[in-house]
Amino acid sequence: MGKQYISTAIVGDAHRSDILDVCVSKKYTVTCSADGSLKLWLNSDSEKPLEKQVLVDKLGLHHVSLFETESELLIGTVSFAGKFYLYRLGQDLEAVDELPAELKNEKSSFWAVKFMKDPENESDLLALTMATGETQIYSVDGGNLIYSGKTVSSDKSFATSVDLDPMFKRMAVGHQNGNVYIYDLEYLKPLYEFQSYGLKKATSASSLSTVRCVRFSPGGTLLAVARDSGAYGTIFLYDVKYGEVIGTLTNASHSSNVGIGGFAHNSWCMSVSFNEDGTLLASGGLDDTIRIWSTSTRTKEASLVVSRSDVDDEALQNTNQLDHATCCALSFIPKKLIPGEGDNDGLVIVGFDRAIRWFREAGGV
Repeated sequence: MGKQYISTAIVGDAHRSDILDVCVSKKYTVTCSADGSLKLWLNSDSEKPLEKQVLVDKLGLHHVSLFETESELLIGTVSFAGKFYLYRLGQDLEAVDELPAELKNEKSSFWAVKFMKDPENESDLLALTMATGETQIYSVDGGNLIYSGKTVSSDKSFATSVDLDPMFKRMAVGHQNGNVYIYDLEYLKPLYEFQSYGLKKATSASSLSTVRCVRFSPGGTLLAVARDSGAYGTIFLYDVKYGEVIGTLTNASHSSNVGIGGFAHNSWCMSVSFNEDGTLLASGGLDDTIRIWSTSTRTKEASLVVSRSDVDDEALQNTNQLDHATCCALSFIPKKLIPGEGDNDGLVIVGFDRAIRWFREAGGV
């Protein structure tokens, strides 16, 4: 292991319930929670104060994605009721009620959400996965959403994760049965299928290999897939151009219960994130551990053990023994985005203990 990461800020008791996803814009760290709220935390202040918040859905929120331009910030989020919500940041967080009919269909049940900013400003998109296994695509035009189409697949397994690549105009969708599909975004045509080699249920093909997270690398050459393998978490790297497995990211193990390729975490790996240049991949799971991997050597560069002991006693008063400090979601933070961190990579982590933790790579700033 060749890198060290240090804590730069911690906000304990940041939400009233589990924090399930996190995204980073130029100005804010945005979190969503099972308490049903979106919260925006100011990046430029070392204390990361809460600047804006809104209660979206009392049933709770589990995914969030951002679309940022020079003039506005759009926030898309999905609730446990299967509903999609869109907010525009002005003076306050304002709900966008003018949505396409497809997004207002009460029979639709959405799950994962992802915006894509086209660097050529030709085709900004929004993708939403569904419980039926389909994924809907919307064009983003001046802050408005326009329905473009949906994937057609014989795989009806719950679509659990999605990511979009603006470089090669491709989409990756992960499913509950462990399968991952790569689509061409122009025609929504499937290009590759990556099947799971993890553990399977004896009574069902739905498997114990749920895809928790899919992420394209910057430049779109790699795809990282976090899957369950029974009680463990695995990470596979794929070559997107040729549709081939590059390898797995693994910790040493002597367990006979681990699927082909070994495992990356001692429990489910819930989230992965590439850094700005794609040289590093961060992963976090239910084993209270964050790992940083080199994408070129596929070796571990650093490990962070997340503990409730780093949260102050006052914040811990509102938690209980079930609020373990596990990682539900994480994101690398672009270099120079947060004042004082210089050219070092930053990292933000959220989880079941309702805390938000910011880190940066140790070294000169």
